[in-house]
Amino acid sequence: MFLPLPGIVVAMTFIIDAAEQVPKFDLKAVCGSDSTNACFRGETQARDALAQQWAQFPAADRARCVQLTTMSKMPSYVQVITCLEMAQNARQLPPEEQTPSSSQSKDKPKRR
Repeated sequence: MFLPLPGIVVAMTFIIDAAEQVPKFDLKAVCGSDSTNACFRGETQARDALAQQWAQFPAADRARCVQLTTMSKMPSYVQVITCLEMAQNARQLPPEEQTPSSSQSKDKPKRR
């Protein structure tokens, strides 16, 4: 079933908005209630780094990484920044080192 046009516009606005700002996660879900532990410090450092670097990542990557991270009940800033950095690094690989998609597989027989 297709969404009516106004539904698509609202959905796209939400996706664009989500990609424009650094997400806000409840660190207690990831780290527990002790705010002095290493988990809280690591997540806070990751959030701060993410805030500084957010604009340098493509909006599509930001939206995808936030969506992937929030699929669990314990979203993490470390997960988001790791996802973003992996996407960025994958684009910088020389073509011969990139993994081909299934439609471009070299082992796939050619049609005549």
